Amino acid sequence: MENGRLLGETSLAFTYYGLYRDLPAAERSLRVLADQEVNGKKRSVGMLGRWSTKYNWQSRVQLYDAQAAHDAYLDQAKRRQAEITQFIDEDMNIAIKFQRLCKSSLEELEQSGKKRDCKMLRQIALAYKESREWLKELAGILQDEEVEDGEEAEEGSFS
Repeated sequence: MENGRLLGETSLAFTYYGLYRDLPAAERSLRVLADQEVNGKKRSVGMLGRWSTKYNWQSRVQLYDAQAAHDAYLDQAKRRQAEITQFIDEDMNIAIKFQRLCKSSLEELEQSGKKRDCKMLRQIALAYKESREWLKELAGILQDEEVEDGEEAEEGSFS
C-alpha cells in the first residue's frame, strides 16, 4: 500500500493526505477533513483542495482503496481455504475412524467364536462400504482439482 510522500509534498500536506485517505470512503471529503486539526490548527477547504489537486489525492486514494480491497479479498480467501482444508481433514479423520471401527467390529466378531450373525456382518459391510465411498469422495475432491488443472494445460496446447 502507498505510504510515501510525493516529491515536493510537505510533511503537513502528507499528514492531511493520510487523514483524508484514512477517512471511511462514505465520509471522505475535504469539508470533513477541514474539521480535523494538525499541530493544533485546522486548514481551510481551499488549502486542502489545492494540496489535493497538486498531489493527486484522488488517484492515490483510489489506488489505496483498491489495494485495501484486494488485500481484504486475499485475507478472506486464505481464511476460507483454511476452513475448507480443516473441514476435509476432519471429515477424512472421521471416515478413517469409522473404517477402523468397522475393522475392529469385524475382528471382535471373528475372535468371539460365536456363530456368525449375518445381520451383523451385513451391517458392518454396509458401514465399511459407506466409509470407503466417503474416503473416495474426499480423495476425489483433490483429484478433480488436479484433473481440471491438467485439462486447462491440455486446452492451451496443440497436438
